[in-house]
Amino acid sequence: MTSLNPVLTVGYQIGEALTAHMGLKGSGLKLRVESLLQQVGIPMERANSYPDELSGGQRQRVMIAMSIACEPALLIADEPTTALDVTVQAQILQLLDELKTRMNMAMLFITHDFGVVADIADDVIVMFRGEIVETGTKKQVLEKPQHPYTKALLACVPDAEGKKQLKPIDYAWLKDGQNDKKAAA
Repeated sequence: MTSLNPVLTVGYQIGEALTAHMGLKGSGLKLRVESLLQQVGIPMERANSYPDELSGGQRQRVMIAMSIACEPALLIADEPTTALDVTVQAQILQLLDELKTRMNMAMLFITHDFGVVADIADDVIVMFRGEIVETGTKKQVLEKPQHPYTKALLACVPDAEGKKQLKPIDYAWLKDGQNDKKAAA
């Protein structure tokens, strides 16, 4: 959310992307900005607001509007719910899911939050030290993880009741320079 310029209105910033990439100007540009704001649940009068006049959730919605402005086939969302409270996080996840369906758009969702993964993912890729160590459907990875690192990560996630014994990540499987991919075998 720090990608918004604090001295420009959010409407202007959305318009910049549309002008640069789609050549929109004048009334066509204004209509498209208003449409994008409406799609992400921001009242059009907020187009004249500066980023610091918006809540964290509204700023994130503006960023989403900018990211879908050119109707991409793939949206890369890198930690889009970080620093948002749980209620706003749920709203943003719902919005992204609705946009994905409505726009027939693929989404690469990057997160460290397994609760978010459980909510939004279809397929999951787990990375360790920049390498993929496990892939599968959400159900496969979250319910029957194969790689020791994935198992260790899931052991660190609390349950809803707060009864689960949480364990720190045990890196014993990395002894003797063992290849991360072999560890899953």
